[in-house]
Amino acid sequence: MRARRPLPTRPAPPASRLALFAALALGLGGGAWYGLSRPQNPPVQAAAQARTVAGDWEALRAFGPRPVGEEGHERAVDWLAGQFRALGYRVNEQPVTVERPFDRGGTLRIGALSVPAAALYGSRGGEQAGRLVRLPAGATAERMEALGLRAQLALTTCRDWEDTEWSELVGRALRAGALGLVLVQDCEVPQLQRVPATPLPLVSVSAADGARVLARAGQPAELSSQVEVREVTGRNLIAARVEAAPQIVFGAHLDSVNGSPGANDNASGVLAVLDAARGAAGTELAGRAWFVLFDAEENGLHGSRAFVDAHRFALRQTRAMLNFDMVGVSAEALGVAAHAELRPLARAVRPGVRVFEDDPPGRETFGRNSGVTGSSDHVPFMAWGVRTAFIHRGLDDGYHAPSDRTLSPALVQEASRFGTRLAEAALAAPWTPDEPCEGFRSEGC
Repeated sequence: MRARRPLPTRPAPPASRLALFAALALGLGGGAWYGLSRPQNPPVQAAAQARTVAGDWEALRAFGPRPVGEEGHERAVDWLAGQFRALGYRVNEQPVTVERPFDRGGTLRIGALSVPAAALYGSRGGEQAGRLVRLPAGATAERMEALGLRAQLALTTCRDWEDTEWSELVGRALRAGALGLVLVQDCEVPQLQRVPATPLPLVSVSAADGARVLARAGQPAELSSQVEVREVTGRNLIAARVEAAPQIVFGAHLDSVNGSPGANDNASGVLAVLDAARGAAGTELAGRAWFVLFDAEENGLHGSRAFVDAHRFALRQTRAMLNFDMVGVSAEALGVAAHAELRPLARAVRPGVRVFEDDPPGRETFGRNSGVTGSSDHVPFMAWGVRTAFIHRGLDDGYHAPSDRTLSPALVQEASRFGTRLAEAALAAPWTPDEPCEGFRSEGC
């Protein structure tokens, strides 16, 4: 019997084919994983697009004052983030940590009289005793010292210093040797101005109590002010489509000062940015703009500084940063303080627009030590060479006061529309970016 020949076998596939199949499998799996894991734009909700500035204000005002670290602030930030997401923008939150003083009450005692005292915004509290020295309106440091203020307590009124910032008043009193300051809140519109952080009691008393205190000028008094300084963390909100580059940055600060509802300063700016984002949803502008709400502006531009520090490379693409601050009350006509290259664009989209220099008298300013002056969140962008436009209607009577409760939705929308047209003009105009990061060796590049 003949031996059975072994059956032929299929040759083993070449290693190159196996490698190709493995690469395809990995590629398909990796592509699927990337598609599932990459950031996605949320869907645009029709209800969000149908909202109005007036409706947004009704919702935002319900949260009350918005100082960093307060409950109203946190609720407002959460609500705003939800509004941007509903308009189809992905929202990133950037932490902003600052130290803030919180007033824990105080007392002024003059013999048998005891009245409550509130720490002035920014002061750090303390306890001191001395004679109450009545300061006349506008007194210089030399005049204060001649009145015997050294090692005593200064006593004055809000009305006496309506034309002078309280920081200047405090500076003069301290140069004259004062151990503390008592300010009677008798202005027609109560003020909430910031003062320097000194280790001395700087307080205000009500107009009713102030009348009794003023009658005792010259008498010995004891002043106590309790202030707790806490580290609190706010949040910048950065709303943008996943594919969007920050060729335009729409910005506004979302916090308010202590005790102020912050309607015009600066719910009006926040609502203008939200309205611009609503108008841009589904358009080409949405792919070329970031909508940013900065935190802790009232504490010294902390949010905008943190944003610029974290996005310096991305901001090399920015053709214009538009900052909306106090645009809901017509203290003055709608105006813009803009980079020289943006001014003609502003005049073209709004003939006759008020053009001003951003160094308004009577308002706190920041950034002077860098050679860049200004009073709002565009200043850090200017310091990095970004062209900015500060859109503003001037200081109204409610500035930094409990009376800052109202705004005009129509004025807010007008500012928003102006900003959007200016953004579109900046995108359409020829532009050559500066290159501050030559060789990519500079900090932040």
